[in-house]
Amino acid sequence: MSIRIIVATFLVCLLGSAAAAQPLPRYDLEQLEAAIDKGELGDIAALASTQGGEITYRKRFDGKAPGTPVDIKSAGKSITALAVGMAIMDGKLAGRDVAVWPYLGHSRGEPFDSITVGDLLAMASALDCDDRDGKSPGQEERMYRTREWRAFALDLPARSFTRGENGYGPFSYCTAGVFLLGQVVETATGERFDDYVQRRLFDPLGIARPIWRTSRSGEIQSGGQLTISDDALLKIGRLVLDRGEWDGRQVIDRDWIESMLTPRHTLGEHQFYGDLWWATPLRAGEQYVPAWMMKGNGGNIVAVVPTHDAVLVVQTRNYNKRDAERHAFTALWAMLGALEPVTAPAIAR
Repeated sequence: MSIRIIVATFLVCLLGSAAAAQPLPRYDLEQLEAAIDKGELGDIAALASTQGGEITYRKRFDGKAPGTPVDIKSAGKSITALAVGMAIMDGKLAGRDVAVWPYLGHSRGEPFDSITVGDLLAMASALDCDDRDGKSPGQEERMYRTREWRAFALDLPARSFTRGENGYGPFSYCTAGVFLLGQVVETATGERFDDYVQRRLFDPLGIARPIWRTSRSGEIQSGGQLTISDDALLKIGRLVLDRGEWDGRQVIDRDWIESMLTPRHTLGEHQFYGDLWWATPLRAGEQYVPAWMMKGNGGNIVAVVPTHDAVLVVQTRNYNKRDAERHAFTALWAMLGALEPVTAPAIAR
C-alpha cells in the first residue's frame, strides 16, 4: 500500500468526523508559548517543526541549550522499526515473516516458534506481555527489575492467541517484544544494536550518538528510553516523509517505509497502529489531516504530516501525567496551524 493510498484512506476515515476528536485548546503559536510559560501544559521541554525540510519553528522552554537531548521514552520504538528495515535491506534479515526464535538461540515449541518479526513489530505476538496491565507477566517494569532483560523476555509465558483475518493476533503493547527485536537485529547483523543504528541511520543523517538506556548487564533497550535531540528527531521524521531517502541516498528501502506505515490494527475510531508507528489525525485549520507518529510516555511525539510536507516534534517531561498527551496534541495543533498545506514530494512522486 503506497503512502498516497494510505493518506487517501485516512482522509476518508478521519475527515468525515472531526467532531469525534477530544476538544483541545486552539492556540496560535504566541498563545501556545504563553500557556507553556504559565505552566498550563506541564513540563514542555522543546517544540520544533519543519516544512519542506526547512525549519519553520523551534523553541526551547526548559532553559536548556537548543538541541539538549530529552528522553523520549517509547517514541524510540519507532527507530527499531527502521533498524529492522535496514537489516532487511542489507540482506542480513530475510524479511518480516521470518521466525524470531531461531535468532534468539533456542526453540521453545509452539506458539513461540511461530512468532515472527512482523508479529513483534505489530505488537501482536503470542507473548503474555501487556505493559498497560500491571499484572501481566511481561509488563515492562518487571523486566527493568531484572539484570538480564533477554532472559526475562525469552522466558515469558504464552497468552491465548489466535490470528485474525489479517494474519495478526490481537494488539498487546509489549516493550519486551520490541527489546527482542533489537536482539534479533544484533544477531542478524553481528553488531550491537546501538552501533548498527548509529552506522546505518544516525551517521548518514549527521546525528550525534544519542544515549540509549541499558540493562544492568549492558543490553541496549531497543524498546525505547532513548535520550535524543529535537533536531535529530526532525531529521528522522524527514527521512520517513521522503520514504527512506536522505541527501540523494536511499538509506532505507521505500517499500519498507510504506510497509511500516501500513495499519495493522484499528485501536479506536481514529487511531491506527502500523509497525511501531501510530496514526492519529491532527487538526489543521478547520479540518483534520492524517499523521504518522512516534509516540512515547509524557507526550513525546514526532509527527509526520504528508499533507503539509511537515515534521513536528514535541519533547516533554510530563512523564506518567494524565494530561500529557492532551498537552502534546495542543502543541502539535498550534504548530501545524501555522503551516499551509502543500503537495508533499513524498505524496506526489
